[in-house]
Amino acid sequence: MAKTRVFIDANIIIEAFRTGCWTAICDKFAIETVDKCVEEVLTGSTDEPGRVHIDRDTLLRGLAGRHQVGKLDLAKLVLSHPSCHGLDDGEQHLLAWLHSQDLLPNALVLISTADKAAIVATGNIGWLDSLTSLEHLADKSGVRSAQITALARHYRTGWLDEIRVKIRLGVIP
Repeated sequence: MAKTRVFIDANIIIEAFRTGCWTAICDKFAIETVDKCVEEVLTGSTDEPGRVHIDRDTLLRGLAGRHQVGKLDLAKLVLSHPSCHGLDDGEQHLLAWLHSQDLLPNALVLISTADKAAIVATGNIGWLDSLTSLEHLADKSGVRSAQITALARHYRTGWLDEIRVKIRLGVIP
């Protein structure tokens, strides 16, 4: 049976490394991302307080796919869905790649992000039901409850469900 493809942003990668669930989710799911998200997690000041160390080899070994996004893909996304214009680069590139591939909605493809603006944009595109939390991925991967408990609030299923309900009710436009 084919693994479910899960497309993740830089925030999910960082939190998965911080809590030690990266390898487990990569073993259970086909984890994919875009070059911009890889760039984001591997750059910056290494002595920044609170910075999570991302081992480049472990990161790349865990990925089932790493995709390039062109300017045309970005333009098509923003022209089709103007709400995507203000997204952070990584999330914008991730959604642009998915938009260009026409993969969603598909039962074997999920998106994971903890960025509220990206969740709203995903909803505007019509992919709200394709979103999943890092908590869900970790739980399905057999990650220990102590690691799951360590996840920050915005990586949890309850938080994502709350945001989805607010989007559906129009509380978050």
